[in-house]
Amino acid sequence: MDILEKTPYETNPVEGPEDAICAFVEAYDVLQKILCEENELIFADALRAAMYRPVRPAGEDIPTISLYEIGVVYVPGADKTGKYGINERKLNVALTERECDIRALFVQEDGILPNLIEILAEFLNTEAEIPMNEFIYAAVIRFLNECRRLIAMWE
Repeated sequence: MDILEKTPYETNPVEGPEDAICAFVEAYDVLQKILCEENELIFADALRAAMYRPVRPAGEDIPTISLYEIGVVYVPGADKTGKYGINERKLNVALTERECDIRALFVQEDGILPNLIEILAEFLNTEAEIPMNEFIYAAVIRFLNECRRLIAMWE
């Protein structure tokens, strides 16, 4: 696949949170692959750390939640990037039983998406001073759009 070719999720509308999460994960994987190929390892590591972080939904006795717990699992690869895999059954169960917690995981103030958007915006602002590689720029914008789509779905 040409790295600038649109993903199936970009060419088709998402129908619900499961599709939006799948689109988000696919765009993240493409971005990580390009960042590693282009030696943008510090940026790639910052994104990876934001993705791995568990989030505590608002409330006193509510346990933390992470992508792993909802069926989105990082699978290390032979290359530097690895990929996320999605256990669709586990994701569907989590969306049914813990929808409010999943919403918090993604969109509450300290959730995954606000952190990722901050990192992406900072990268774009820093890199604006120097002409950015077109593959990196396209991948960052696509991932940012998937983050925004997921936020819009949860709000």
